[in-house]
Amino acid sequence: MDKHVLVVDDENSVGTLLRFTLRQKGYTVEIAESAAQGLDKARTRPFDLVILDVALPGIDGIEACRLLKSMEAYTETPIIMISSRSDSVTIEKARLAGAADYLVKPFTFEELQRRIEDQLSRPFIS
Repeated sequence: MDKHVLVVDDENSVGTLLRFTLRQKGYTVEIAESAAQGLDKARTRPFDLVILDVALPGIDGIEACRLLKSMEAYTETPIIMISSRSDSVTIEKARLAGAADYLVKPFTFEELQRRIEDQLSRPFIS
């Protein structure tokens, strides 16, 4: 598989759990606990998919999504937003920022895995 996933979530327990479960599925996973840290990691190496929390300290996840999508290396990279916020305004802001999907916490790992596989199986459109 050898797909590289960046998880950006300020809740250490969420990042640790996602890293553990995604590694069991064969993904290479890096964790960032803030948008700034995630953007720095994204600049240093390419990721095949980004999982990005909406509520982050400093730069929020929606702005981080917008910044990632403005990077040439990430224009086609799927970003899955995760959040406890389920209101339509936040979800629409995430989509307008470039999010490919939005998953409301709490979610099952099986649901996240299905969405990851769905995003990674889509062909890139040039």
